[in-house]
Amino acid sequence: MQISTFFLKRPDGWRPLVPSALSGTENASTVDAVPSAGALLLYQFRTVSIHTFSFPFRSAKDVRNALALKFRPLLSGEQDVEIIPLFAGRSKGGSEGIVMCVWGDEIPAESPSLPLGHNVVWPLPIALASAVNGDGGAVFRNDTVCASVIFRDGLPVFIRCRQSRSDDGGIEGEIRRLVECAEAAGHELAPESVWTGTEERRLFEAARETVRQYPRLLGINISRPALAASLARERTAMLLVKLFGWAAVAGLFFTLIQFTHLQQLRSSMDRFSRESVSLYAEIFGSGERIVDPLSQARGKLAELRGSGRSENTLSMTLSHLGRTWLDGDVQRKDFPVLEQLRYSAEGADITGTAGSMESIQALRTAADTGGFRAALGDIQQIPGGGLRFTLSLRRDAQ
Repeated sequence: MQISTFFLKRPDGWRPLVPSALSGTENASTVDAVPSAGALLLYQFRTVSIHTFSFPFRSAKDVRNALALKFRPLLSGEQDVEIIPLFAGRSKGGSEGIVMCVWGDEIPAESPSLPLGHNVVWPLPIALASAVNGDGGAVFRNDTVCASVIFRDGLPVFIRCRQSRSDDGGIEGEIRRLVECAEAAGHELAPESVWTGTEERRLFEAARETVRQYPRLLGINISRPALAASLARERTAMLLVKLFGWAAVAGLFFTLIQFTHLQQLRSSMDRFSRESVSLYAEIFGSGERIVDPLSQARGKLAELRGSGRSENTLSMTLSHLGRTWLDGDVQRKDFPVLEQLRYSAEGADITGTAGSMESIQALRTAADTGGFRAALGDIQQIPGGGLRFTLSLRRDAQ
């Protein structure tokens, strides 16, 4: 964004900051409205505080959430605090930077006299970055405001802004408090190295040079429209990243997944065929040619007769399974593949694989007939997109 004009918020309104050669006086009057674009508005946020952060992730949304979890539990009551991060660096390993916390009621909103959509709102002390070349402490004080700040590597690490009072110790008192705050935070700051200013002309010169030398600080924009736009950009960026990522993965692996799934189905069918032949030979003997084990077993079981529930229990179970996998004389399509059958006096337990949950449910419904109760057991996802399941088959008590 191109900044062409500068304004300072005073108790009586917005006051333009202009070069002394043009204004000729420090007593310029306030204006009824600021320009609609290209203005840097220096606001006297009295509740703003700055904290550094370093996280092993780089998403702006994740950073906001982490900072919210860190700071909001320390607040009393239900205060609305806005958290505004400024990234100093991002990489695959994470992100770092500073975050500003501001009480929500102090953040300016759009109005006819204060268009904010194409302007930048700074806490006043940020304008002093160029005065200390991005490293050091600075104090600005006039008849209405006292602002102090500490910069490290072009970023503010401490900031304070308050109204000037006759009993606050003046600039010397603010310098002393700034040095004490720096020492408490582990920074060395000599009182004689602190930049001081009392004239709005010097504030204008510092703000103009800060915009020119440190353009990344324009990423700090504390206004309602700017915060809403930032959140909207984050949501859009995350949506696009997810969309492109899914499209790329789907396009790259769709054919491979389908081929793998087909091979697994073929392998399961071959194994089922071999095991069914082996089971038929084990039960009925191997003296005949085995073509369709299920149909041949169903024919043999149909010839058997029994009058009690305990007679031919294994035969009844196998006959019921044969009917379950057949629709009349035709094998049901898309039915699960039976991999293992365990029989005991209590009933039968079946292990198999299927391509979908609907196929498994269809098997359970078909098996839960003819005097048998079928119940699904464990269902697990297997590599390749299929499902492995267990089904217990018991004789009905009635």
